[in-house]
Amino acid sequence: MTREGAGLTLDRTQLIGSLFALIPVPVAVVDSRGRLILSNSAFADIFSGVQNIDSVPHHELEVPGHGTYELETVPLNDQGMKIVFAQEITNEVQLRRQAVHLEKMAAIGRLVSGVAHELNNPLAGIFGYAQLLSRGELDPSIRRMVDVVLNQAERAGKIVQNFLTLAAKTEPKRTAFDLNQTIRNVAQLREYQANVENIIITTDLSKDLPYVWGDPHRLEQVVLNLVVNAEDAIGDSPQRPGSVHLKTFVQNGRIHLTVTDNGSGIHARDMARIFDPFFTTKDRQRGLGLGLSICSEIVEEHGGELYAWSTYGSGSTFTLELPIRPEIAPEAVEPARSFEGVCLKGKQILVIDDEIHITELIFDVLTRQGARIDLAHSGMEALEQIKKKNYDVIICDQRMPGVSGQRLYRLVESWNADLRHRFLFVTGDVIGAQTGRFFAQVGVQYLRKPFRIHELLDAIEGLINRSQPLGS
Repeated sequence: MTREGAGLTLDRTQLIGSLFALIPVPVAVVDSRGRLILSNSAFADIFSGVQNIDSVPHHELEVPGHGTYELETVPLNDQGMKIVFAQEITNEVQLRRQAVHLEKMAAIGRLVSGVAHELNNPLAGIFGYAQLLSRGELDPSIRRMVDVVLNQAERAGKIVQNFLTLAAKTEPKRTAFDLNQTIRNVAQLREYQANVENIIITTDLSKDLPYVWGDPHRLEQVVLNLVVNAEDAIGDSPQRPGSVHLKTFVQNGRIHLTVTDNGSGIHARDMARIFDPFFTTKDRQRGLGLGLSICSEIVEEHGGELYAWSTYGSGSTFTLELPIRPEIAPEAVEPARSFEGVCLKGKQILVIDDEIHITELIFDVLTRQGARIDLAHSGMEALEQIKKKNYDVIICDQRMPGVSGQRLYRLVESWNADLRHRFLFVTGDVIGAQTGRFFAQVGVQYLRKPFRIHELLDAIEGLINRSQPLGS
């Protein structure tokens, strides 16, 4: 070989070696036993502690600080040597986990809806009879106990409704609402768990806070996420008792909400990334790194801004800013009337519910107002009675064994279309997709369980006033 040829061969060898070393894809050469013979800088940086590829998983190999990889091998020669290259699949794995997580959340939402319905039935009975008792002449000590039952039943009903609201898949609804009340709902929702974890949740809410324009349910999710994150940060800190403080105020022409905790804080190197999708400082069992990014998107949709400051080891403060819309006002709500003023004398009403204590409660309420009441504990039993008698109002549960409230409505509608305007649904199932579509489609009136007695009577009176007399 000539000197020039030898030089060319040397140059090619050096070039191949340089390319192998500098190629950004992690590549290595291993022997028949999987032992590392040669690797480029990308492979060495990521898999610095690996000496034998047979000792590590080839599928979804998580490397701390680098991501998730999949190892592929290609035969190099007949001595068993192989080329190994690593492909990063971090985003794909996170998306797959996100899909699994969302499916789990959807299943939990369905479970919550079912459980809430079952809880709302006994709560409706407790709450309703407590209201009836509170209207009577009672000894002061007995009245105090009745008031406790009444207040705690109402509180339990609100907690269940908060869970239903968070589990609901609803279209964004823009309205004027009280951010302070949203914060109170979240604080009440987290009260029990916070007490268990020795965390004190406090609020300092401006009495003159303007109304917010937006979707109250989506912004409630933001507040809840910030509070839960604060609780998690406190859980990582030995300091007890933990403290989460929520404060609202107006500054520079904008509404502010701050959520401050005394938890572990956020390291300076992570502050710039906390709102990035899939970035998380938690372990995989506690989050996918989507919460803050979703919160930030929701706030931006409302014309606001979400940001944070933190001292590592001493806690964090997240600040939510929202614009002020001076021209907005909440929807007018008519003051509740005392139910003693409602007269239903001579009105024929059918009450349908498979829960006997619910039918008995409504029976006790309406007979006091002079109504004539028939009871039915199934859809088929109700259908037979409807065919025999004209009713001014048909009060019906939605979820019932056999013939559901929706099915009963359709059967009655096909038999006598005029009767569809006489239905009042009283149900705990108001977030199920099927129930929501049905109520929206037919425009039927409904009440949530548990309900206040005056709400039931107002709904009945309004239904009677809007309906035309039935033909005999």
